[in-house]
Amino acid sequence: MTRARLLLAAMIGAAVLLAAGVAVTGFVLNARHERAAQRIETLWHPAVAGVGSVRAAVGDVRAASLAGDAGEALRGTSRVSLEEHLEGLRRLTAGTDDEVDEGIVLLDRSVARWLESGRPGTQVDRMQVYGLPAAAVGADPAEGTYAAVDARSKELAALLEQRSTREAEMAMWHMNSILSYILSLAVAVLVAAVVGAVVLQRRYLAPAGALAQRLRRAASGDANGAGPPSGSDRSWIGLLSREAEGVRERLVVSQRESRRNHEALVQVGPAVQGLHEILVSCEEPGPGALVTGDVRAAEGLIAGDYLGAVRLSDGSTAVFLGDVCGHGVAAGLLAVQLKSVVTVGLRLDVDLDTLMRAVHHALAGEDCFTTLAVAVLSPERSLLTWVNAGHEEPFLRRADGTLERLETTGPLVHPFLDAPPGNWQTRSVRFDPGDLLVLSTDGFTEGRRGDGEEFGEERISRVLTGLDDPAPSVAVTALYSAAERFGVDRGRDDMSLLAAATTPRGTSGSSPASAHDR
Repeated sequence: MTRARLLLAAMIGAAVLLAAGVAVTGFVLNARHERAAQRIETLWHPAVAGVGSVRAAVGDVRAASLAGDAGEALRGTSRVSLEEHLEGLRRLTAGTDDEVDEGIVLLDRSVARWLESGRPGTQVDRMQVYGLPAAAVGADPAEGTYAAVDARSKELAALLEQRSTREAEMAMWHMNSILSYILSLAVAVLVAAVVGAVVLQRRYLAPAGALAQRLRRAASGDANGAGPPSGSDRSWIGLLSREAEGVRERLVVSQRESRRNHEALVQVGPAVQGLHEILVSCEEPGPGALVTGDVRAAEGLIAGDYLGAVRLSDGSTAVFLGDVCGHGVAAGLLAVQLKSVVTVGLRLDVDLDTLMRAVHHALAGEDCFTTLAVAVLSPERSLLTWVNAGHEEPFLRRADGTLERLETTGPLVHPFLDAPPGNWQTRSVRFDPGDLLVLSTDGFTEGRRGDGEEFGEERISRVLTGLDDPAPSVAVTALYSAAERFGVDRGRDDMSLLAAATTPRGTSGSSPASAHDR
């Protein structure tokens, strides 16, 4: 009898040590998982966003430089912004990864040589230095050119994405290891319970089997069935059950945190919100102009649509709405770059055909296209001038409620299509106080509900003609409300609107442009 008790005590001690070892190992792995998730949130995601900001600033410098003497002042501002973004990226990743540090040094060196090659007074081939991206030059582009900077920035972006993915895989590996340890504990406890039941007391067999079944469910992710199995609270199996229940509860919490962190890796965080703000932001319009715009993404916050308003040097106001093919993060990053090109071109007072050709140059090397409509409102002359590159035809609601459409004036902007001077024609029409201009993307006109029926241009026309107050903000709200009532499937495509009007002469109409966030 004494020998049996010693054997029972030894088995209990071994089981407790095994449980404690697995619990400690699980705690250590969970801590490493949390550290990996924190590095993703505080290091790699901001670093990826930082490279995006550097690429956008490089695009600004490039666009200003291509504009020649007219863009010299803006070029200086863009260079300062580029240097600030590079310095911020260096500080963020300093000492974290030797390969990343080397990539940033190479990018910094390429940027410095590029800026030096185009300094004022230097005679250079402007297209060779600023116009050609890496895809157009091929492998190993020459230093001191935009192609070299473009190649370095893309290599660094790919490296940072690789580090972020590796951290995510490591975090998931830690979680899977916890599950493996828990499963090992279940098997060990089951074997010990069976041997103890055969050798000592059969009454331990049923509780051990129930415990093993519960631990197998917990290891597979089933969080149901809380509470230890029935049995004597003072027995060794009862104590072990309570310890296992504690491990199961920690596992459930860890699984929930793991799912949340995985979702954050896809599209959550300050970088996503910042990109959304860039896509929907509008500047203060010129005197006598009212502008309201909104971009609603099909996925998360990042859309392939982009809009804006720019006050021109003569006091008139330019508004634009573009649509990059596709939607999601990749389309959104390209949309941010194209919006930067359009904004810079308008600030430099280039003609609308030249502006479209600058957008065409920005798409060089991209397997993507964009449609774009740009309109200039001149309240003093009661004139509306526009260019439409394959975009949905804008709606022009007259003060008496009648509707007109502004036709397309040129093809969509595609890198595989030629863009000779005059490819995009400019048109003008009278635009009086009380008239309303509405631009939309095909997410509205081609939006469908569950039965496949399109929202369509006819419904948009009915909403606009039925407005009691033709203010831009009222029109945008009414159109989105109509789409919601119709039941448009928001996950099919991005939906964007931009509306503009002028106020009677002598009244204050330069209120800030607004963008309604979802």
